[in-house]
Amino acid sequence: MMYDAFDLQTDLAAQTRAWGRMLNDAWSPWIRWSEPARWMSANARMMMRTGLTFARPAYGIDSVTVGNRSVPVSEEAVTVTPFGTLLHFKKDIHTEQPKVLLVAPLSGHFATLLRATVRVMLPDHDVYITDWH
Repeated sequence: MMYDAFDLQTDLAAQTRAWGRMLNDAWSPWIRWSEPARWMSANARMMMRTGLTFARPAYGIDSVTVGNRSVPVSEEAVTVTPFGTLLHFKKDIHTEQPKVLLVAPLSGHFATLLRATVRVMLPDHDVYITDWH
């Protein structure tokens, strides 16, 4: 049922984007001379962005300072499922650290929004994060 609803939403968003493109093309020639045309064109551009997904940004954490030395960090996929990946930020150290699981919200945002939290926790913790697909 949820997959059917998701497919319906995706199909409707594609139609909305198509209408937005058409309206934007119709209003674009008039935006220089008419304030309402600028408003309509802006609304059409918002319609064009409906339902778009964007590329997943990188975490960008290559190293972290542990104690007084810089330690390389690598992302390791511990478990991969159709709905998510459990990522481990592996550090090249031999010291046992407390494990922390960061559970990213299922709000449609990428888990990389928590990269600042990961960066702060890495020096003192063994960090894992859920990365939903």
